[in-house]
Amino acid sequence: MADEQGRNMRRYCRLPLASTVFIEIESPPPGAVGPGKVVRCHTLEVSRRGLRVQLDQRVTVGAILQVGVDIPGEADPFYLVGQVRWRMREKDRPGSWIAGFEILEAAGSDIPQWEAALEYIDVPEDG
Repeated sequence: MADEQGRNMRRYCRLPLASTVFIEIESPPPGAVGPGKVVRCHTLEVSRRGLRVQLDQRVTVGAILQVGVDIPGEADPFYLVGQVRWRMREKDRPGSWIAGFEILEAAGSDIPQWEAALEYIDVPEDG
């Protein structure tokens, strides 16, 4: 995101990290046990409060969804709640989408652990 002078207005540093993500795109019916419809996809970038994800399912902008992120080198996945802030079709891959998620404060989420883990991620530099 940039302002009129082209300055980066993002609050948090983005890391180009590829990790596996599980997104519950449909909740289970009332009274049902277990997850609803879950899709597996992967991240293109992560930050303390956001994810850019490539997926093969269309997600609804504004939807608040359960998200599990499995970062390489971490023992357990991080369970987060994210709101779909934007989405677009991926031009080079028919049937594929790119979506931006804002990570929300939510009871029982792993936000503190997520933020701590991102402090120590070593992303290789290009070149």
